Amino acid sequence: MADNKQEEKRYFWIKIRQDFFTDPYIKLLRRMAGGDTYTIIYLKMLVKSADTNGTIYFQGAGQDLAEELSLMLDEGVEDVRALLAYLEAKKLILHPDFTEDIYLVATPDLTGSETGSAKRVREFRARQKQKTLQSNSDVTTCYDSKSKSKSKNIELEQELDTEKDTPYSKIVSLFENNGFGSVGGITSQNIQDELRDFADNSDVDEATRILEKAIEIAVNNGKNSFSYVWGITKRWYNSGIFTIEALEAEEKKRTFSKGYGNTAKKEKIENGGYGTR
Repeated sequence: MADNKQEEKRYFWIKIRQDFFTDPYIKLLRRMAGGDTYTIIYLKMLVKSADTNGTIYFQGAGQDLAEELSLMLDEGVEDVRALLAYLEAKKLILHPDFTEDIYLVATPDLTGSETGSAKRVREFRARQKQKTLQSNSDVTTCYDSKSKSKSKNIELEQELDTEKDTPYSKIVSLFENNGFGSVGGITSQNIQDELRDFADNSDVDEATRILEKAIEIAVNNGKNSFSYVWGITKRWYNSGIFTIEALEAEEKKRTFSKGYGNTAKKEKIENGGYGTR
C-alpha cells in the first residue's frame, strides 16, 4: 500500500428520535425564555460531538468553554452559557476527568449506527472470525479449537436468549422497575448487544454486573434514560473496562494518581467514571 494513499473519509450523523421534542427535558428547555434558541444550540452541540463519541473538547481559544462554543457554533455567548447551566443542572452533560471538556450523555444513543452498537457487534464478530482463522492455522489442534469456539458461541447465544435468559430478563426488569420505560425494539437489541460485547471480553455474569452497575449509577443520579446508561457503558468499553473488578481498579488508580482521595473516588464511581466540577 502506498504511503501517500489518502485515508478514506468517514461520515457521522445524528438521528433525532421521534419523541425528541416531547421529551420532558426538551419541553422544559423550550418553555424557558429563549428556549427555542437554546434547543437549536443543543442540537448543534450534539452534531459537533458526533465524531468524538459525545465529547466536546475545550481547546483554550476562549476564556472558558461557553465563549469557545459560541465561536464554534456561531451563537451568542450568553445563550450558550445559559444552556450549559441548564444541561449541567439536569445532568445532560458531564465533565470527564475534572477538565473543562464536556460529555453529552445523549450523543451515543443518537449517533449513526456506524459509531454505535452495530459497530461494536461487527467488531465482536470480526474478532470471533479471527479467532477461528487462527485456530485453523494449527492443524493438530484445529478440530478441538473449532469445537470449543462453536460451543462457546452456542453457549453464549443460549445464555443471552431473550425468551429464557436470566441476564437479559434481569436487565429488562431493572430498567422497567426503575422507571426507564418499557423495553422493546432497538432498546431490546441494545441490551443484547451490550451483554454480548462485554461477555466476549469477560463472561456473562460479569457483563450482567457491569450493566447493573451502570443502571445503578443512572438511577442514583436521577437519570432514568437509556442513553445515559449506554453513555456510561460505552465509555467503559472503550476504556477496556469489562468487569467490576477492573472498574474499581481503574477508579482507584485514577483517584490516587491525581491525589483526590476517597471523596473524589466516590464522586467518579457514582458518575460512571466521570468527575464532577
